[in-house]
Amino acid sequence: MNKLFASTLKAVLPLMVAIVFIYLFIYLIVQQNIRLVANEIPMQYALEAKAKLESGTKPEEVIAGLNLVDTKYSLFPFLIVLNANGTIKATTCNVNGKNAMPPIGILEPSKKTGQNIVTWQPRPGIRNAIVVLPYTINGYEGYVIGGRSLSEAEKRIRFAGFQITEAIIFTLLAAFLTSLIVQYRIWLKIRSYGKQRR
Repeated sequence: MNKLFASTLKAVLPLMVAIVFIYLFIYLIVQQNIRLVANEIPMQYALEAKAKLESGTKPEEVIAGLNLVDTKYSLFPFLIVLNANGTIKATTCNVNGKNAMPPIGILEPSKKTGQNIVTWQPRPGIRNAIVVLPYTINGYEGYVIGGRSLSEAEKRIRFAGFQITEAIIFTLLAAFLTSLIVQYRIWLKIRSYGKQRR
């Protein structure tokens, strides 16, 4: 019986490896899709703010009426408006009650590509999806940042990972047991044939 298990495992091992790789590929696609969707609201906020700024609206007026967002606790999107030097002109974003500003190094790349989409971690355990857009009005340059907490997106990613893991285990067991049954039936036929020859 041990030989039967060993031969079954040997026969089904390439299939099991392929199954794992396929599921990991599916997980990566799901993970990337969830992460890309998380950028949509920050992008929308940043685009709307940029349009207002370039039409002459003042930074403080752009954020007027928006909630002050502590990204440690809130899922609301936030806006940060900066001048060309990276100084905050208006913001709805804070962490632990203090104005928060992403690293200034993320600003310059947005000039070259028109936008910069990154993950910002202001504190351990706090991660935000942010979109940086440059804007210009009457020769004055600046940046607008739209962002939102990634906590819910990361929960969905973890849940997807849990589901994929369950699916991998179930599929591997099903593949092994199916192969074991087939191998066992073949073994019985060979054994029966051997007895008949005697």
